[in-house]
Formats: sequence, structure tokens, C-alpha cells
Amino acid sequence: MSENVKVGDRIIIIEMDDGLTNLEKGSKGTVKNIDTDQDLIWVDWDNGEKIALIKGIDKYKVIKK
Repeated sequence: MSENVKVGDRIIIIEMDDGLTNLEKGSKGTVKNIDTDQDLIWVDWDNGEKIALIKGIDKYKVIKK
């Protein structure tokens, strides 16, 4: 499900395995930065959290470009 994203894209979590967050399947946010060196996608989540997705591990989908 994971796909190429750009800063400003709206995304939704399909699957995320991180016990340090309240994010769960269906959480939405806006991409703020992409760290290609570490394969991290930094997101401002609608619930106020600022946590990165890990490319190739976390599953997400772009819902609006």
C-alpha cells in the first residue's frame, strides 16, 4: 500500500507497528518533511502528534495530493 509521497500530501495509516504512539489504523495527517537518507516521512498528524513513518515498514496510503 505504501507509495511515493510528497510534502503536503494527506495520508492515512493502513498499518503501523509503534508502541510509543496513540496513532492507529485510519489516523490521518499531512506530510511535512521527507528524510530520504533515513527513509523517514515526517507527518503532522491530525491528533497533534509529530511522528515519522518508516518507508518499507509502516503501511500508508495517500488520500489527497
